[in-house]
Amino acid sequence: MQFALLLAPTLALSPLFAIELYFGGAQHFFLHTLMGWNVALLALLAASYYGLAATRLDGVAPLALALWANMPDLLYLGGTYHRDWMDIFLFHIAIDEILTISLPTLIVIWLLLMLSYARFRAAGE
Repeated sequence: MQFALLLAPTLALSPLFAIELYFGGAQHFFLHTLMGWNVALLALLAASYYGLAATRLDGVAPLALALWANMPDLLYLGGTYHRDWMDIFLFHIAIDEILTISLPTLIVIWLLLMLSYARFRAAGE
């Protein structure tokens, strides 16, 4: 149940995924969404370490950070080309450059963080 509450809000990114899929950018979407999820999971695990209990709002952090990581793509839809300064969006440009390495790495990190979340965060229910 806790995992559903954690990941369900990210379904709000479905329209962006549909656009990325249409233009052949599914890997690109998953790359940045995973980056946002990983940063959010690190923050949630840090909160758990400091004694904060899990809440139903834990899923807002992965959504917000996944949206933040995908922001340059939303700006691109509005006509703004990708620039180096866009690395403030969770290293958007930098990880694009090494997509073939960064995507599998982020998947492994996500799996480890989800297992950690299950152990340290969801176990506290």
